[in-house]
Formats: sequence, C-alpha cells, structure tokens
Amino acid sequence: MEQAVEQVNWAGYFEAADKAMQLGDYGEADNLLKKSLADVEQRASFCAQEYNASGITQDAVLQKANLERAIVLFKMGDLYWAQGLYPEAEVAYKKSTELKESVLGGADIEVGAGFTKLALVCRAQGRYAEVEPYFSKALSIYEGAGSKHKLDVAVTLESLADFYKAHGKHSLAGPLFHRALLIREGVLGPNHIGVGAALQNLALLYHASGKYKEAYPLYDRALKITEGKWGESHPSVAIILNYQAELLRMMGKYAEAEKFHWRALKIRQAALGVDHPSTAQTMSNLALLFHVECKYDQAEPLYLKLLELRTKDWGPQHMHVAEVLSNLAEVYQDQARFSDAEPLYWRALSIIQENLGQEHPAVGKALKQLAELYEEKHDYSEADRLYRWGLGVSEKALGPEHPEVVALSSQYEEMQKKVQGKAAQK
Repeated sequence: MEQAVEQVNWAGYFEAADKAMQLGDYGEADNLLKKSLADVEQRASFCAQEYNASGITQDAVLQKANLERAIVLFKMGDLYWAQGLYPEAEVAYKKSTELKESVLGGADIEVGAGFTKLALVCRAQGRYAEVEPYFSKALSIYEGAGSKHKLDVAVTLESLADFYKAHGKHSLAGPLFHRALLIREGVLGPNHIGVGAALQNLALLYHASGKYKEAYPLYDRALKITEGKWGESHPSVAIILNYQAELLRMMGKYAEAEKFHWRALKIRQAALGVDHPSTAQTMSNLALLFHVECKYDQAEPLYLKLLELRTKDWGPQHMHVAEVLSNLAEVYQDQARFSDAEPLYWRALSIIQENLGQEHPAVGKALKQLAELYEEKHDYSEADRLYRWGLGVSEKALGPEHPEVVALSSQYEEMQKKVQGKAAQK
C-alpha cells in the first residue's frame, strides 16, 4: 500500500510533468514538478517520524528523500534550460548535483551528468571561466567509471572541444575531437552514424583552421557513412555536401564545389521544399560561389530568389534580408551597375541601424561598402562623407587601434591622396 501511494504522489507528478514537457506544455510541467518536490519534502518529514518507530534510521530516510529531491530538481533544470531560463536552470542543476554527491558520492555517474549540465548552463550565460572546470570534473568521473561509460567520455570530450573551438583555441580542441573519434570507433565500429558525426566535428575544426587537405577526407568518410545509414537523398547528406562544397570553394576548386552545391540544393528542395530555410541557405552558398567565379548572370537570380524567401520567412526588416541585399549589391557593383547597387546598400544600412542601433560595428561596415561604391563611381564628395561617418562609428565601437579601424582609416587616406592628385593635375 505504501509503495502505491508513493507512485501516485511524487513519482506520479514527476511522470506527468515529463509528459507535459514532451508536449511543450512548460507551464503545466513546472506546476507538476513543484508539486512533486513538495510531496517529497512532506513525505520525508512524515516518514522520519513513522520509520523511527520501526528501527529505520532517520539518516536512511533523509538520504532517500535527498535522492528523490535531486531527481526532481534535475528535471526542473531541464525544463528551465528548454525555455532559456539559464539562471533558474543553474540553481536547479546545482542543488541536484550537490544532493547526489551527498548521497551517491563524488564519483557517481549521476554527479558527472550534473557537472556537464552546469558547464553548459554557465557557457550559455557567458561565464566562460567556469565552463572548463565543470567539464573537467565530469570527464574525470566518466573516465573512472569503466568501459560502460566510454561514450560518456566521448560526448564530454566533444563538448569541451566545441567550447575551445568557439573561443578560437583550435590547438586544444583538435586532440579532444580526435580522441572522441577514436573512442566512438572503438565502441561503435568504424561505420556507425555516431562515428560520422565525430568525423564531421573534426573536419569542421580543420576547415576553420585552414587545414583543408586534412578536412576533406574526413568530410568524405562522414558522407559515405551518412549515405549508408540514411540514403543518398537524406537532408543529413545535404549538410555534409554543403560543408564539402564550401571547403572546395576555399581551395579554389570551383567546378567541384558547384557540383556538390547543386546536389545539396536538389536534395533539400525535394526533401524540405523550395521555401525551407535550409534550402535557402544552400541557395545562398551557391550564389556566393557564382559571385566568386564572376558568374554574375547565375548569381543574380539566386540572390533575387533568396531575397524573396528571406523576406517571406523573416520579414522585410530582418538582418537576414540585409545580408542578402548587401550581397546582391556587391554583384551589381562588380559589374559597374552602380544605380542598381546603390539603393540596395542604403536599404541594408537602414535595416542594420534599426536592428542593431546607430553605433554598432556592423553600421561601420555598411557605411564602408557605400563609401567604396561612391568612390568607384567618382562621387568623391559623398564617398568622403561616408568614410568619415563610418570611421566615427567604427572608432567609437571598436577603438582606434582595432585592425578594422586602422584598415578603414588607411583606405580613406588613400582616397584623399587620389583626390588631391587629381586636383593637382587640373
């Protein structure tokens, strides 16, 4: 009878909260988890008195209650994390981990899971100094837990490596990604889809580090594994094809890159639809490739279609729209179609100012593009005004010693010299 009451009470609330979370009903899940936690507290107090008479120690009752508290609090952390409520998630994860440590010991796997969550929630809040110590604690626990938890070691290595990669510490990230790959191969076999994901992680790092020759065979192997698992027309295949195509573009292998982009585009159009954001991203990549190749007649229609899609998906004042406008304006500028480029640059500047404010560094970059356009069309008076405006914004946002500010200042000085030289010739 006692066990049946337990299931109906805290455990029943907990199960119902879990189902509510899966359905996205976060308010109901929060309410149920709070009821579950309250029931644990109430039962712990009641049972301590009841069981003492039966010879069961109060410490045993408290430990059981603490473990139940920890379970509910961990789920609360997951609930708050899903909603982006990071401070609340951190409090819940921290209390849960401390309770598990007190009951299970500092080397328990559940404690390691808590440290992992705390690392992620600290990263989400920008408290980067706390991330690595939490991941290191989790990693130490998993490494000491034996062969059953090798994949936990791999996942933690990848999370820490991704953190290093995001902060430009590629030399630290590389060995961790590589070690995670070896673990996955040993546990799962060389052709498992989990190995494909690990290969992609390492390939992306090499790609970002400029190690193109090392990255390509990893992408290729990841592609074969993904095709073998999901088939040649799966959207996951298109993701890798896009990365490969971008890598080939950076290597100057434009014809090969184009083939990969076209294949990725066809897969996404068939699987996701013409209007899907992922399809639009592939279209953007292909348009950029055509732009780099100076195939303006092919880049322009893609950018125009992309502008239509981005406006439909995000609205006319979104930053994604500003990005496409700037890219299309560059295509026109490269063809000396200044009257077509000019209004697009101005519209992009207006969107950037509206979204980011008048003093954001992105405003300085947009003004630089406009200044270059007017300089190229020999409207030096307007170019001068825009260069000075852009310099003022950039200096205030980044500081006078920033490389971008120094480069812009040098560019402005070169234009002034050119104008002075022309004036002297007259």
